Amino acid sequence: MNLVRVTEVEVRNFKNVLQGKVSFPSSKTRSLENADVLGIYGQNGSGKTAIVEAFQILKRLLQGEKLTRSTEMLIYQGSDTSSLNFTFLVSLENKLFETYYSVDITKFNSEKPDESDIDSNDDNNDEVSVYVSREELRFKELVKGSRPKTAIQYFRSNDEYTIAPNLVFKKIKSNKNDYFVSYKVNAELAFKESTSFLFRKEGLSLAKQVLNKNVSNLIDNIKQIYANNLFVINNQHSSLILANVMIPVHFRKRELVNGEVTYGFIVLPSNEPIKMKIDTYKMVQNMFWSLSKVLKEIVPGLTVELRPVGEQTLKDGSIGMRAELIAIREGIALPISCESDGIKKLVSILSSLIVMYNDPNACIVIDELDAGIFEFLLGEIVRILNDSGKGQLLFTSHNLRLLEVLDKDNLVFTTTNPEQRYINLKGIKETNNIRDVYIRAIQLGTDEESVYQETDRYDIMDAFEEAGELNNG
Repeated sequence: MNLVRVTEVEVRNFKNVLQGKVSFPSSKTRSLENADVLGIYGQNGSGKTAIVEAFQILKRLLQGEKLTRSTEMLIYQGSDTSSLNFTFLVSLENKLFETYYSVDITKFNSEKPDESDIDSNDDNNDEVSVYVSREELRFKELVKGSRPKTAIQYFRSNDEYTIAPNLVFKKIKSNKNDYFVSYKVNAELAFKESTSFLFRKEGLSLAKQVLNKNVSNLIDNIKQIYANNLFVINNQHSSLILANVMIPVHFRKRELVNGEVTYGFIVLPSNEPIKMKIDTYKMVQNMFWSLSKVLKEIVPGLTVELRPVGEQTLKDGSIGMRAELIAIREGIALPISCESDGIKKLVSILSSLIVMYNDPNACIVIDELDAGIFEFLLGEIVRILNDSGKGQLLFTSHNLRLLEVLDKDNLVFTTTNPEQRYINLKGIKETNNIRDVYIRAIQLGTDEESVYQETDRYDIMDAFEEAGELNNG
């Protein structure tokens, strides 16, 4: 079984981060055997969500999808380009590789391509004002004496573009009737559609033709295994849950010929039935049966079920199923919308956490994991995932309970310095309570960077008073 895991993420000129890098525990151990949990802590607006959004962009790029319209707003104010760098650990045919993927995203200048050339059937055909201006893939086998090799580099600046290293460019240009035409077409489509050059369908086809087998397999595994097992649960998902509108969940779809598992994603309305294909209904129903085995242990006596309402003809003429999500407690069934926000949040994230617990290729990224969940229960869940899980979990949180159940290597803290936005606390002994160390760092500072932009309670009190006077005329 081939395994892929991200070990480091570095961002530059991204949101409010001029420079910042976070590392999973596996970056030190270079092991794929155990769970890989990383929590990011810091005050509001200090750069936690930037890492979550970097993973969202990574997923779109790896899947060959168009960048969203909001991507431009993620580029640091005053800069035209953001850089994202990801380091992967890849186990391939009993060999271990470290693979480095770098990408630059740049704002269009006034010479923006004609949007009419873009497929009008694209689900996300809103005007996009950014493009991928650089992609680079390097790798090395983790054996003594090995050094990183550049597999491919792609550079784009408006109408001009080139590919490197020279050996790759010569191979492409030597076959003008095939590779060179494919290269030019792919470059133009990637530019106009704001996608990755390397990971779109045409780019993958070209890479297989001009790169050696090892590199081609590394690219395939990062796209097919990692991207298909990367789940990002952001604040938009949480907002849908809290607004009692939707509950997004992941479900196991099927097992491929090579033994790899694929997962689906579906957004279920919380207050009305949904129509779906029979096969999808069966898979999602099975997922909720599995989820309930865990849920009833976390919230005693509570299970959830996708209950059939009746068959219905779908738009394609096939027979589908209408079904609604219900919660069952002490034999009483109610719509899931009647449950608390915390229960709905648990139902949504549990499907992903079950995947992380059982699948070593899963990477689950959750923004504000603690929102709406009882802190002791949250601590127990994260402790179990860290001690016995198989995949990766990255989360942001404000709840300090988790600092008491995780080790220092599992924790990253934001700073007030945008040029070094993320740090690990140093000098922590096994007997130290990391929660106490962090609170002390907030109050007294650290030898490295400040982790809290100072606030004064008396200034806040005065501000409340002044605001009240202004509000009352």
